[in-house]
Amino acid sequence: MTNTLRLRSLFAMGVSTLALSAIAAPAAAATAAAAASSDNGQGIASTTLEEVIVTAEKRAVNLQDVPIAITAFTAKQRALVGITTVQDMTDFTPGLTYSSQLDRPVMRGLARNNNIYLSDSAVAVYYDDFFSNSTFLVGRDDMLVDQVEVLLGPQGTLYGRNAIGGLINTQSKRPSQHFNGEARVIVGNYGYTKVEGTVTGPLTDTLSARLSFYDLNQTRGYFNNLIPGRPSEGDVRHDPYFDVQLQYKGEKDDIWFDANALWFKNDRGGPGALLGTPVTGPWEGALVGDSQIEYSPTFPYSGGAVPGSVVGFIPGITNNPATTNIRNFTHSTPTTINVDRAYSFVTHWTHHFDGIDVKYVGGYSQYHYALHTAAAFLNDNSSITSYQIPLNPGSTCATFLAGLGCGPLTIHPQEAFTYETTTQWSSHEITLSSTNNGPIQWIAGAYYYWERDHNPETVEAKFQPQIAAPGSALFGISSLPNPSGNAVLLDYEDTIRSRAIYGQIDWKVEKNVKLTIGLRYTHDSKAAMEQTRYIGFLDIPSFGLTAGDLGSFQPALDLTTALTDVVAEAPAGAVLPRGVTCHPTLITSGKYIGAWQRCLGDTSAAATGTIGLAWTPDPDTLIYARYNRGYKAFGLDAGYIIGVPEAKPEFVNDWEVGFKKTWNRTLQIDADAFYYDYVDDQINIGVPVGGAGGPSTTVTEFINIPKAVSAGIELTANWQPVDHLALSLVYGYNYTQIKSGCSLVAGNPVGSCFVDSGDPQGLSPQATVVAFAAGKALQSPKGSQLPQAPANKIAFNANYTFVFDPGSLTVSGTYIWKDKSYASIFRRTYDEAPSWHQVDLRATWAGRNDRYEVVLYVRNLFNSLGYDAAAAAGYILKPVGGGPPTQTRYYDLTPPRTYGVEFHAKF
Repeated sequence: MTNTLRLRSLFAMGVSTLALSAIAAPAAAATAAAAASSDNGQGIASTTLEEVIVTAEKRAVNLQDVPIAITAFTAKQRALVGITTVQDMTDFTPGLTYSSQLDRPVMRGLARNNNIYLSDSAVAVYYDDFFSNSTFLVGRDDMLVDQVEVLLGPQGTLYGRNAIGGLINTQSKRPSQHFNGEARVIVGNYGYTKVEGTVTGPLTDTLSARLSFYDLNQTRGYFNNLIPGRPSEGDVRHDPYFDVQLQYKGEKDDIWFDANALWFKNDRGGPGALLGTPVTGPWEGALVGDSQIEYSPTFPYSGGAVPGSVVGFIPGITNNPATTNIRNFTHSTPTTINVDRAYSFVTHWTHHFDGIDVKYVGGYSQYHYALHTAAAFLNDNSSITSYQIPLNPGSTCATFLAGLGCGPLTIHPQEAFTYETTTQWSSHEITLSSTNNGPIQWIAGAYYYWERDHNPETVEAKFQPQIAAPGSALFGISSLPNPSGNAVLLDYEDTIRSRAIYGQIDWKVEKNVKLTIGLRYTHDSKAAMEQTRYIGFLDIPSFGLTAGDLGSFQPALDLTTALTDVVAEAPAGAVLPRGVTCHPTLITSGKYIGAWQRCLGDTSAAATGTIGLAWTPDPDTLIYARYNRGYKAFGLDAGYIIGVPEAKPEFVNDWEVGFKKTWNRTLQIDADAFYYDYVDDQINIGVPVGGAGGPSTTVTEFINIPKAVSAGIELTANWQPVDHLALSLVYGYNYTQIKSGCSLVAGNPVGSCFVDSGDPQGLSPQATVVAFAAGKALQSPKGSQLPQAPANKIAFNANYTFVFDPGSLTVSGTYIWKDKSYASIFRRTYDEAPSWHQVDLRATWAGRNDRYEVVLYVRNLFNSLGYDAAAAAGYILKPVGGGPPTQTRYYDLTPPRTYGVEFHAKF
């Protein structure tokens, strides 16, 4: 037996075992068409542009023949340019922005503006035509992914599962009937290593398989914790991934099945780099605001701590170290992220009838995600672990309670934020499409989606014993116990369902004129049970509760009824707001004792569609005009028991014109212009509640911005002016503006009047205060940009291939620049991500016949600061004892300069 036969035999046994143990389910059909080859068999780039085949309209068609704004990333293009993450794809896609910190894609200003699963993304994400509620697997590298297609604009007909902004569809590399494979080893700075491999080949004449894996590690982070013995953070990770595929090709049936599993842990994970990088910036650590009992070395509580009581202070660091080096921090609560129980199964099955294809796409996916990190805005950049607050002269503690053991109050300011979710979803879709060559082509289908989530969030204060036993018998304040020690508990369990039917007709009314008409009807339902509890440990002077007076007898208080809507809604006869389906009740036993719970639920439905006209005056030119109607289901803001938890559905009317032209297969220009009439944008607004001498905090209201617009021009150009030289340019201009505002009518605020949670008092010089209500500043967002929508972005790449006898060397350079953007509907400097730019270099040596490659890369050559997305901060913190308010700044940074080497071996 030859070595090749031995390898094939072992490969077949391994794949069969893995597939059978993974799941007993039908496999699915391969639908992705292969792109035309653009090299000459020696790893040397050709002198003409590559033809790219896409499945944007659920058919395999040349990209230049599709009357939609599309950006497609082939595996070869990604390898040459170094497009390795979701963030890299945004650089080369006009109109697309992505926050890896929050796993939120944004297209042309349309976004998901919170992390609640009952609030949908505006950008649909598909893996091999299977819908996903997360983006991070889009960043799997070119060894595993054949192509990524980004469709800009509402896709309300053939897709439509909340694709109001657009969609991203990733197509995996499929099994082959020819035995081959590849192995890679990557080594870089910051202790980065990645080992991966894939092998594919036939099992029988009609059955083939592919087995792939990788193991990624990074041992050092991009941010330095100055606390001795504490690890660095930011991309410290360990991410294993496994994937097995089976493909059957018969006379009438094409079946393809994929099963994959992944894990990640440490402080960041997933190939899209989901979460974990510390959000940092020049703000004072643990400043005191709204009477919170916290500690700052610069502004200590009430003039100073008890001498000798401060534990954890680092000599020489008297402030947030990020003020002098943005990549330094000192938090005493390390960040950990773990994902387990994460796997997916996807099936495609196509049966070919005469003139009609019937295709089934279905799958199931789930994951468990757990984040534990320092609590933002509280004590997340302080090294202090405990201190004591001095007693006031003549205090109650010293005079009346001393005999009972009263002394100075010890504060443990370490508060940790935990975010956990167990998520599972499944979808099923049947599509019928014509396959004849007539002037009328059609496609019709039905879709069903199901999702279930459990998403607890907490602020842990387990080192502060009063939090676990709120109330005080001495002062007649009673509360149920709080054994979890959480100062904040926000939790919900939900079920989401979506059903749709759709159809589209493409009619060639003339030889070079095509009319497209599509219609989709979607029905969405959502239901949830939410639980909430707030425990406050703070000064309330008007109630006679201050740490300087009561010392160690200062009680923690249950503030849930004061900071939620339970008082108004709990009575049996109370009118329930939209989206609430049962009255709040108090939980008196079990895990969530002391919390209140309430049921949520509702439905929404919409008809969406498209009508377009495409003209091809010659085979290399496409001119099109299109109208699209987009819809995103209503949203529920669960976990808070707020007064108005439901936001109405979003709608957008999109008018687009486009132009695609190729000259002599060496110059290609795709351009489009669009205008959105955007209605009822779903936005989370922080609303401070309480106050007037009592406790106060900020809760979230889920509202709709009645009117906004988004308009722009997008350009992609590819040019090969001479042999082996390739130039590409991407430019996007996106003008967004909120049209709804707030004004005074007869002395009363009318319209879209909101409180900026970053500046509830309207202290910022940029504040647009219209009126005050309950001591809070009502501001108008009119004229502001939509969140996470930079007005301009540009990317330029040049690569040249030098040809030698033993192989070829391709040298690539990329320059990107992005305009500033904002994290909220208020255009404020404290919510701004500044404009930024970056330069990347890459050199690829490909041996003759493309049997091996060696790649050298440098990313962010000049070590410039880049901003993954805008991060919200505020203008509210102030030192104890007076003084001007402090403007806080948080930044969600891209990686610093990274470099490394890759070794690829192919067989």
